[in-house]
Parts: sequence; C-alpha cells; structure tokens
Amino acid sequence: MIMKKLSALILSLIFVVGLLLSACENQEVSTQDQANISQSKPSPDGDKLTFYCVGEYGDELYEFIKYYNKYCAVNDNFEDSVEFVYFESTPELNAVLSTELMAGGGPDILSITQGFPFEKLVNNSFLADVDRILEENNSSLDFSDYNKAVMDSGVFKGKRLIVPLYYRADILFTTKERLALSRAEDNSSFESVLKGFQIQNPDMYFINPYSVDSFYFSFIRQFIDFENGTTDFESEEFFSLAEAFKEALLKGKSYKSLEDSEFQYSENHSKYLFSANELCFYGGSLTDVARTYMNALGDECTLTVCPDFNRKGEVSANVEVGFSINANCKKRDKAAKFIEYLLSEKSQGYFGGGRDDTWSTGLALPVKNSVFENSVNEALKYSWHFSDELAKTDEYVIETVKLKNKFLTEEYLPLLKNISSVNLYGYFSQTESYLYKNVIGDILEDYLSDKITTQKLVFRLTSAINIYMNE
Repeated sequence: MIMKKLSALILSLIFVVGLLLSACENQEVSTQDQANISQSKPSPDGDKLTFYCVGEYGDELYEFIKYYNKYCAVNDNFEDSVEFVYFESTPELNAVLSTELMAGGGPDILSITQGFPFEKLVNNSFLADVDRILEENNSSLDFSDYNKAVMDSGVFKGKRLIVPLYYRADILFTTKERLALSRAEDNSSFESVLKGFQIQNPDMYFINPYSVDSFYFSFIRQFIDFENGTTDFESEEFFSLAEAFKEALLKGKSYKSLEDSEFQYSENHSKYLFSANELCFYGGSLTDVARTYMNALGDECTLTVCPDFNRKGEVSANVEVGFSINANCKKRDKAAKFIEYLLSEKSQGYFGGGRDDTWSTGLALPVKNSVFENSVNEALKYSWHFSDELAKTDEYVIETVKLKNKFLTEEYLPLLKNISSVNLYGYFSQTESYLYKNVIGDILEDYLSDKITTQKLVFRLTSAINIYMNE
C-alpha cells in the first residue's frame, strides 16, 4: 500500500513538472538560453529568501519586494531581505523551476502572476500553509483585519496557500449617455447589459477591441469549478451566452482586424460602451475612480458603473497582486516576517492609498480594512486639479466634489462592500497565465476567428479543462 501511494505521488509530481516544462512550448529556447540555464541556476545566500524573475523588472510583486528590501536595509535587517535570481527568458526560468521543484528546491516566493499552473501547484502540495508558518513563528497577524472575501480566495481545502495583497472589482465603467445610446439598462448585472445591448449605432463597440480575448476569457472562467474539478460548458446557458458574447464583442469585424494596432488606436474611445477599469493598471484605486468620474463631468458626461463577469449575479473581484510560499522553503521564520510586512499598514498604505506621507493615489484596492477605509477618505477628499481653497469656497467646485462623492458612496462603494466572489486571475495578467497560454488560448482564438463552431468550442473546452484538472 505504501509503495502504491509513493508511486501515485511520484506520477503526480511528474505530471506537474511536465506542465511547467510545457509552458515553454511554442517558445523556442535558444542555444544561448540553454547554456545560461546552468550558469543562472541560483547560488543564493543560504540565509535569504529567494524570488525568481525575468529581467530587471519582473512582475508586479517584484516592485513590492524591492520596497521590502529597502525596509530591511533601513532597519539593519539585511539578512531578512529577499535575493532576486534573474533569468534571461521565461522558458529558461520555467526549465530551472520545474527541475528544482521536483528535487525539493526552487524559490521561496512564487508570484501568482508569473504564469505557473497554480491549480496544479495547489493540488499537488507544492505551496506552504501560510497560517502554519505564521503560527510556528508566533506571528500576531490577524486575518480578521483584512477583507474576508478576498483573503478567502487563497484558501483551499482549509489551508491558506495564496496571500492576496491587492485586488480590483470586476466592474465596468460607462456613462449614462452611452447606455442611453445602446438601450442597455442602467446599473444592471452584466448579463442584463449584454442582453440589452442593441447595435443601434454602427460605430459603437461593446468594449475596447484589444481587450476582446481577455474579456471572453473572463466569461469562460465562470463555467469552471477548479476546486471540484468540474465544468459547465455543455449547459444551455453557456451555449447561448457564448454566441451572444462573440457577436457583441466582434460586431461584424474579424478577430484579426480587431487585433490590428492601427485599428485599435484609430477608434475613438467614446465609441466603446464600456471602459473597463482593467485597461490601466492604476485604474483600480479609489482615488483614480474619483478622478475618472470628475474627468467625465468635465466632458459633460455622467459616469456610472456595472458589475461584471459573475453568472450568479454576485459582485466579483480579482486578485491583482498575490504570492505563495514554496512548500520547500527552509527559511520559514524569514517567510513569516516577509508576509507580515507586505500585509502591514505601512506596505498596504503605500501601494493602496490613504497615507499622507506617501503616494496616496495607490495602485489597486488594499486588502487591509483600515487602509481601505483610509483610501476611501482620500478619494472623498480628492478635488481633481482644483485647489483646497476652491474646493471649500467655489460653488461649482463644491458641487462637482459633491457629485463625485455621491457617486462613490451610493454607486461604487456599495458594490465593493458586496463582493462575494473573488478569483485569482487578475484581468491585467490573465492572458499571461498558464491556463490561457497552454490550455484555453488557442481554442478561444480559433472560435473568435470563426475556425470552429460553438459546438466544437464546447467540446474542446470541456476536454481540455477536464484533462488539465483531473490528470
């Protein structure tokens, strides 16, 4: 019996490693890259945590780790800082990572936006239980001080395996004027807006053309239950919505023409029914939402929002930045300090907004409740390009700020406070995920390019996802 279990575990590990290696498919590894694999295999200081990244910029988490290292240096805790291990290319990084994970090594920190098959890493116990790390090191971190819906998205079968840091609501921005032109319902669910979208104006598009594949991928994800290993693509609901989404997004154009950069940038943004907050990484903070509203007022338009993507009618969100600790990590005391800092008031305040001594605009929504409330106050105080004096004395400015605050408190914030579903695929980075690049991407492109029928789409999606999740 023990041998059977051991054999099953080995086969499972081999499969996950194969998935990591297959991420290199269609990405030729040059002779130089192959030579670099052995040269760039890490020889890190054994006393430091490690993080693997491509080039000098890495992903979103890379910037936050740099600030953590500065914090360690200022406080003379250099030994607690994180060592970066650089690679020339993603295939090279994946080749080293897959080998090391199999051998019980690998980097101590893994970012969820780095394109690894996280579903498989979760299911095959490659990620450490964060609660246990904190408990072992007598941490005072209390997760009740954080957004429960967002933090619970990193919990699998009772274990906290992924730590979200910043998130964004799945909310689409539009104006009441555009909704009137499209005959869509004001402030309704995404499905209602889709059904209400009438092609009355031949120049109006549902969404920015370069966002079509990301947008459609977000729709497809709603029919996948990773935790239970099931899909619902064969339902009548999916079949009807699949065609409706395609028609609304392409609007008679070919998928290839929508990808053309000249076409994308020649189109007037006022012709898009929705301007999704994912189009710019900085659009997720509350202050930037306030700025967007006041810009719309300046253009004599009235901004409004619509919850998006959730087929159950729930308000949903996605994790913009998050990380895991490798189950092979031997420096668990340092991992605990790293986790505590990135979830601290100082770190969350700097990147999430709401601190007077830092860049208060923020990057996205912070998971720490107190910092979120501070960022709300910053957004309510925000007065566009007007001076503080005008914001207190000029009637036009006072009325403009009042309208902005009404929008925030009566339309936007209630949606955020009702978020009940959170996924780990950030809209900004989801097409770089393993799931998209190696499982769904080609199928989706074939469908949007009219190479396969809806029936074929359903068959291929069901087959590909089931193989990915269950083998």
